[in-house]
Parts: sequence; structure tokens; C-alpha cells
Amino acid sequence: MEGVIEKLEELQKEAESERAKQHCGCLSATPPPSKKSRRVSNGGSGASGGQLGGSSPSASELRGCKMDFEGSGDGDWVSAFKADAGPWTGAPLVVLSLFDGLGGIWQALTNLGVPFSGYSSEVLAPAIQVVKVRHPSVKHVGDVRKLELSAIPEKVDLVVGGFPCQDLSIMGKKEGLHGSRSKLFFDLLRVLQVFKPKWFLVENVASMSWVDRDEITRYLNVPPLELDSQEITASKRRRLYWTNIPHPPRLPRLRDHPSTSLQTCLEGALALEQKCGVVLCSNLYKGSTVRVEFVLELSNKQLRYIKVTEVEMLMGYPRDYTNVVVRETKKKAEEEPVAKTPPPPPKPRASEPTPSPIQVRESTRQLRKNRVSRNFFEPPVWEKKPTRPPIRQDSMKDNDRWFLLGNTFSVQVISYLTSPLLKSAVRSQGKPVIITGSVKEKELSAMEPGDVWALFNENGRPNWYAVIQSRTGDRFSPIPDPGNKRNVTKLPLKIEMQYLEMTPNYLKEEVDEWNPQRGGGLFRLRPVTDVQDSWLAFSHRVTSIIKLGESYFVYPGNNEVWAVYHAETWSRYYVYVVGSTIDCDKLEQDKPGDEGFYARCILLQKTSEHEVFLKTSTVMEFTDIASFCFRVPFHVKNEANLLKVEVSGAKSRKSMGADREATPGYTRKRGKKGKHSSDDDDDDDLIDDEPDEDVPEENDEGVTAEEMLAGEEVIAAMNGDLVAAEPVTPLDGAGTDEITPNFILIS
Repeated sequence: MEGVIEKLEELQKEAESERAKQHCGCLSATPPPSKKSRRVSNGGSGASGGQLGGSSPSASELRGCKMDFEGSGDGDWVSAFKADAGPWTGAPLVVLSLFDGLGGIWQALTNLGVPFSGYSSEVLAPAIQVVKVRHPSVKHVGDVRKLELSAIPEKVDLVVGGFPCQDLSIMGKKEGLHGSRSKLFFDLLRVLQVFKPKWFLVENVASMSWVDRDEITRYLNVPPLELDSQEITASKRRRLYWTNIPHPPRLPRLRDHPSTSLQTCLEGALALEQKCGVVLCSNLYKGSTVRVEFVLELSNKQLRYIKVTEVEMLMGYPRDYTNVVVRETKKKAEEEPVAKTPPPPPKPRASEPTPSPIQVRESTRQLRKNRVSRNFFEPPVWEKKPTRPPIRQDSMKDNDRWFLLGNTFSVQVISYLTSPLLKSAVRSQGKPVIITGSVKEKELSAMEPGDVWALFNENGRPNWYAVIQSRTGDRFSPIPDPGNKRNVTKLPLKIEMQYLEMTPNYLKEEVDEWNPQRGGGLFRLRPVTDVQDSWLAFSHRVTSIIKLGESYFVYPGNNEVWAVYHAETWSRYYVYVVGSTIDCDKLEQDKPGDEGFYARCILLQKTSEHEVFLKTSTVMEFTDIASFCFRVPFHVKNEANLLKVEVSGAKSRKSMGADREATPGYTRKRGKKGKHSSDDDDDDDLIDDEPDEDVPEENDEGVTAEEMLAGEEVIAAMNGDLVAAEPVTPLDGAGTDEITPNFILIS
């Protein structure tokens, strides 16, 4: 044990020496792209900055460039961002913080040097007292449920709120967005409708159901950004953020930097891990299933939990930020101590016979059977209700401080997300947020009658569409009285709907008319009502749709991600739709290719991170809707140009095989079976009428040579290296019957 401690102390000295020299050879937080991701190389290193399709960033903001504060720098990205934006000009920012807690937004704006006029809405007395002491200029407006426009005499610029997560988190009762506590989101929505700020920032847990996530996105009309605080801090905290503030073009690459390690937050202790676990309000309560990491106290060489002051620094607050006086008690002069009644003497125990050896063995076995396992080291934990001295000024207790810290923002993350407001050009473009329709919780739900939803077809493609008629049960019916139960029992889900069928003209070239490959076109309403009882059948709510009486026209809409199929190479790739137009007067004619369709898209490049795609600088223009297979749900990951696209899983692999089989001229044949082969394996498909051969070799990524060739051909087609069968029609000729190929590459 002594040798281990000496080794840890030696490592600590080396780390301190390196930090003093400000020299570190740590790797970037983003790993280099894999072989598969490097196939799309045209413009792959560039990215269009801003909020989903904005202007291009400067050279220093490109994904592959390293900033001065990264690598061997000091990690001070806040100062770098402030220097890049220049000095603040104009009036202070008027900010309203809902569910304010410890006032993380005020600390974040203070770190950025943003002048503000603050208003806080909070009901928890200890949290209010902390904000009053640490940010005395902030005015308090009370309960969000009673907040009216008259409470704030100024025009609000920014509304920030992290509404309760207890009903959304996987650790809670899972009642959903309409649960007894998380439904305060609708009060936040009402505030946005009443105050009409220029910007908003809404936060909650990333572990919520996709149905709740999509419902929040439906009302706020922006996709969430997913960010784990360990990217720029010393603690783990994965959260979703909905905001109309332009997303920062580039996340500082500081995940492995010394400035974001747990060691920088400790006082007289040595970190045993680089990052701290998730800080929750109940980390140290008895019976808690979530613990934080131990650290080694150097004074006595013993393991201990991290201190509250260290947690404050982990969350981005100054040391002793929460150490404030919450109340003052006075001693009455005539008060005298009350004598305690001595406990009664224990009753004498009756003598018991000595057990026989057999009885000893039986009782030992019984003891082993019913024993309770314990950790080798059981540190003291704090009590939920600590005793308070009757006479003194009471500072906040450690468990109360930890409770507030477990429910607060990560200050560095809020600083990162609000940093674009440092630039006057961004502030000048702010427009009032308009929330239309009802904001009453009882009148809103994740799925409304009349909505069009996409479902997965038999081949795993989400291009079946249905119009919702009615819905009951889970999320739509009142939850039975749960009492104090942790898990509640909801009524079974029942959704009545009518499927949409693609018109015969749009189905002419489809191999499987019931499972079409294309996802856009004209659809008719089936006169039959179907019932669905599982959320797993649904993919997303369809928003880019035009209703024409009993018909519906589905098309790729703005700010959507769609899968595009390239028939010549049996390959699929993904694009982000920057903008699209369509001639509504031509839709009822039911003539494919004559809809006046035009879409400007950005090619997406798969990164080495699971399900994460990069928006490249390659722009593609489409005039034929037939190539678009299906829309893919997505949300932003870390920065503006990274999208987490939900395309993985068995359904996606099945649909890729179905794409090839639905292509005219493609013949599926089997190679020789090995002992590990399966009838469901698509990697041993052979093309056309070639004789049976052995299964093609796979590379280290599990991709066959044929699939690699197909991937290279589609990239060559994108780069203009393949010769088209016919010349490309110019853009001003759009509207003609045929255009080959169906996309135009903009260099």
C-alpha cells in the first residue's frame, strides 16, 4: 500500500510540474476519422458554421485546426472567446432565469464579462439566499406559475430555464413530460409566449424518452443540442439544451486537457480518476445507488469523498459559493436547558442452552445464506436531517449545499452555449420568439389527432405514413394514483390511425409497392382504421407535408436530414436540407418529376463517433424527389456542424439490404456457406448472373470489398469523376421532364 501511495504522489508531482510549464501532449477530444469516414473527402474538413446551415466559419474555427488554448496551452477558452468577440457594446442583456436554483446563468454571464439586468424566479429559500448574497443586483420575481408580464418592467432579451427532471429521468418515476413536476415546462412555455424574448435556453436530462424529447422540440421548434460537460469540465453531466442562440461553431478540444481534470478541483488530495462522476443531489444519502469517485487525502493517506467546496469548483462556481447564512436564531434569556430522561435499564436476558455442534453448523449456513454483502470501505455519509445548534447564526449545511449543487447548471457549459451573444452581429439579429396556439398542459400532448406520423415499414425504412385519429393510454390518459410508488403503472397505449398509400403514378417503378423505397410523393388516405399499441413502431412526426383535400404530399423540408439512395452503386448517403421549394399548383396533377421540386442540401460525412455526422462544405442541389428515401431524426452534438443522426440498429441494416434488392437489375444470390454464415447476412450477396463464389473478404471494419467499391463509386459520382450517361441540365432548365443525374454538385 505504501508503494502505491508513493507512486501516486510521484504522479501528482509530475502533473503539477507539467501544469507549471504549461506543456501537455494530450490528444484532442475528437478522435481522428476512421477509414470508412475518410471516403468522403471533398470538403470534409470544412464546415458551415452558425445555427444549422449558417455562414462558413473563419479559418481558425475549422474542425481540424487547433486553438492556442488547446494542446500545450493553458485551456482558458473563455478568454479566447472574449478576445475574438471584442469588447461589449450596447445596453446590458435583460435576462429572466426560471427555476434559477444557485444562479448558474449569472455566474456564466459574469465569467463571460456580459453586463446583465437579471430577474430570478425560484421558490426554494436556500437557493434564493445564495443568489441574493452572491448576485445582489438580481431581482426576485417569485413562483414561475404566478409570473406575469407586469412583474418585469424591462423588455426581456433572454429566458433561461432548467425545468424539473424528476418525471423525465430514468432514475425517476418516468411519468413523462406531463408528470406532476416536469409539467412545469408548460409554465416555461407560457412565459416565452407572454414575454416574447429574443433568445431562450432550456435544459434537461439526456436520458428522457425520445417521445418527450420530440414533444419539447415540437413546441420550441428547434432541435436540441446534446453535450456532456466532461468535454470542457472535470465532471460528467450529459444534458440536452434547446436554444435559438446560434450554436458555437466549434467546441474547445479540452476533454483530456489538465485544466479539465478532477485534480485541478481538489484541496490537499490526489485524484484517482481523471473525471468525476455525475453530481446528483442524493450522491451521499444512505441508500443512494449513484456514488462519486473517491480521492486520496494526502495528509493521512486515506480515501475520502470529495468535499462540497470541491464540488462547487467542479460545477464552475468559486470556492465557498454556497457557504452563506440562511437564517439567524436568537436565544431567549429565560430559556433553560431541559434535563434528559435517562433511558430505562435493559431487561435481564434469560439464560439460553448452549447449542450443539450440529445446531452451530446449521445456524452458520443460515447466516451465510442471509448475509448482506458490504463494501470493504464504508465512509460516513451525511444525514438527511442533520441536527442544528439551537443558538447561532446558521450557515447552510453541507448536505443542503450538495443538494443545490446536484440540481444546478454546469456553469462552463452555460458559458459555452451563451458565448455567441458576445458578438454584436449575433445580438443584432435577435427577433422576438413567437409561441402560437395553446400553452396549457391539459390541451397539449406528444401526438395530436390530425398529425401525420412516420412508421417503420417491413424493411426498416421509416416511410410509412399515417394520420392519427385518436389516442389513449400511455401519455394520453390520466395516470392512476401512484401514491408514493417509485414506478407508476400507466394504461396500455392505443393509437387509432389511417395509413397513407402512395398513388399508382408514384409507385410505377417500385419493386415492392407496399414497402416503397422512396419517401416523398403524393399519398391518398386509406378508408381503413388501424390500431397501434407500441411506440416502437413510430419514428417521428412528419412536418414537411402539404394537405390537398384527402391527399397528402410529403417532401424533404428545411433543416431536415434525409437518406438519399444512389441506384447505380446500390448505396445510401445522408444530406442535410438547407432549403427546399415546391410548386403547390402542380401537386394535384399527380405527375412524378413535374412538382417543381428543388432542394439545396449539404452532404453529411460519417465520423468515427457512433451515429455522429459532420456537415461538410459540399453542397448538392436536387430537382428530383424520387432519390429521397426517408427522413432521419437527429439532434445537434456538441457544436453547430455535428449532428447525431438516429440511423443505427437492425432496422437500418435491414433497410440497406432492402434498398439493393429493390433496385432494378440487382439479383441476390448466395455464396458458399461457412460454418458461421447465416441466411440473414447481406455481406455475401453476389451481383447479376455471376457464378457462385466464396464470400468476399471483409476488412477490419466488417465491410466487404463490393461495398467498399460501391462506396468509392458514389463518392466519385459526387466529386464529378464518373461520366454521366447524359449531360447535366443547368439549373435554369429546372422544370423539364428529365434531368440526369438528379443532383448537381456545387464546387
